[in-house]
Amino acid sequence: MSCCLRLLPPTNIPNNSSNVEFKMPDCDECVKAMTETITKFKGVESCVTDAENQKIVVTGSFNQEKLVKKLFKLTGNEVEIVTEEEKNAESEMLLEQEKELETVVEIEEHVSEEDAKVEEIEKHMKFTEENPKAKCTIC
Repeated sequence: MSCCLRLLPPTNIPNNSSNVEFKMPDCDECVKAMTETITKFKGVESCVTDAENQKIVVTGSFNQEKLVKKLFKLTGNEVEIVTEEEKNAESEMLLEQEKELETVVEIEEHVSEEDAKVEEIEKHMKFTEENPKAKCTIC
């Protein structure tokens, strides 16, 4: 009967999963070696390389100090963890960029509305057989 019993994990133990962001090195080979090492590290659930923001996002419940030491030995360079202050600065910068983009879109919409109005007015101002009261643009 013991072969048929399945042990279920306790439900009252909290999940100590966390996100850690490492600054990505400039060397492509170092990035590849780091991601391979991180994915094999005990407790790491996922490792995502964010080339646009130059960071590697690691999720899981693992010993951060041991991982940093292992990455240091691997690359021979200091491995920097993105701090909360840097994350906050990045998010503020992204919010500012979104606001600027919204402003640009609003301006473009306003300009297109104005262009449509001008085109409508010009249609009525052209001297044609359909609009004989318009002024001649040649004279």
